[in-house]
Amino acid sequence: MVVQDDMNCAEDYVRFLCQWLLDHCLSDMEFMNAMFDKTALSRLRMVASTPFIRITYTEAIDILSKVRNAVHT
Repeated sequence: MVVQDDMNCAEDYVRFLCQWLLDHCLSDMEFMNAMFDKTALSRLRMVASTPFIRITYTEAIDILSKVRNAVHT
């Protein structure tokens, strides 16, 4: 199995889990959305329906470094 296949499988599984939560636990997720995280449902819907963007390891480190620097300044 190639790395691309592994990534496809992981992405499909994450999308499946998000959609499963929306299909089978909507009232619980609405409670979570109302009480703890106002963006939980919109993020679940986005992950369930949007293709993942793939970036290199170096690009990911650059993004995380920028976020870390922004938080600490």
